[in-house]
Amino acid sequence: MNENIKKVIRFTSIYGPSRTFTKIAGRMRFGPLLNRFQPKKQKDISIVGCGQFAFSTICYFLKKEYGNRFLSCYDIDIKHSQSLGDFYGFDHVENSFTDLLKRNPKYLYIASNHHSHAEYAIEALKNNIDVYIEKPVSVNIGQFRKLLAAIQQSDAAIYAGYNRPFAKAIIDIGPYIKNKRAPLSINYFISGHKIESDHWYRDSREGTRICGNVGHWLDLTIHFFALRDYMPERIDIDIAYSSQEEADDNIAITLTTDLNDIVTIMLTSRSEPFEGINETINLQCDDVIVKIDDFRRLTLWQGSNLVKKRYWPKDVGHKRAILQPFTTSIQNKRDWNEVELSTLLMLYITDMVLNRENRGSIEIQKELDNIKQQLKNNME
Repeated sequence: MNENIKKVIRFTSIYGPSRTFTKIAGRMRFGPLLNRFQPKKQKDISIVGCGQFAFSTICYFLKKEYGNRFLSCYDIDIKHSQSLGDFYGFDHVENSFTDLLKRNPKYLYIASNHHSHAEYAIEALKNNIDVYIEKPVSVNIGQFRKLLAAIQQSDAAIYAGYNRPFAKAIIDIGPYIKNKRAPLSINYFISGHKIESDHWYRDSREGTRICGNVGHWLDLTIHFFALRDYMPERIDIDIAYSSQEEADDNIAITLTTDLNDIVTIMLTSRSEPFEGINETINLQCDDVIVKIDDFRRLTLWQGSNLVKKRYWPKDVGHKRAILQPFTTSIQNKRDWNEVELSTLLMLYITDMVLNRENRGSIEIQKELDNIKQQLKNNME
């Protein structure tokens, strides 16, 4: 059987037919289709960055939930913006991001290259446009400071695209560890996409794979810490590199805290996984033991209590994360402070990797408080 046919069958079994069709459309860049059959609604959603993720994930879930509310899109690759616009019903802007802002969207989704995320978000916040930033929200500490300053000075809302805290498996185990004041043991094993040495992810300005990939599991770790209402003051970091040439790949990161937590993150990408990224999460907190298999299966033990769940289609939390700007329930919105803490931790580890360092330590809440106080002083 042809490999492409195999992939379509396999993806359909994982994601369902409509999402698989949209993934194919994103790869092949189909022309106008969906917007032809949908009534026009209020046009208030714009997007910058029209690559595969915007096509097959962000716009897919927005369209599925709200229909054609798409205003304008922009990408430095005109063919990407044209094909996304044609397929979903956006007016594609060819000249600049500034021209997109002039269309006065109410919501802006940012899915461009990582180094541009903070810059685009800051400009949108200055125009009081609600912003949804795909991960990462910043790729260096200078960007992060400027973004925090813009947030302080804007009345607009901001949301982050860290989706795993919104996965159904994470939501389901939340009540078992919520307010459980006990150390956490967590292990993440991720079989990631194989990325060639000349891929833009490798550009040090883009924050390497630490910002591009590992940030997901650092952010989920901070979410677990917050769930148990017991945030560590200090995080010690140990990194093992399999290669000094590609230090951000095939890497093991261990976090230990002053609260006796231990977290290991193993990212490997020795070949391209046929079904896409695959991850296994093992967690223990007091008498709760959890195993999550690729966000398709959950097994939970608490003493003699055994819980087993399956998730179809595969639920990595994208839908709930993407729809944050439209929900009125605070429970369906991410605590932005968690994102700030995880970003600071991610940036610290990024610098360690860029400098090929093996050991480090950070007091993330203290560091964040210091940055915000400095920004406040500068404003006075």
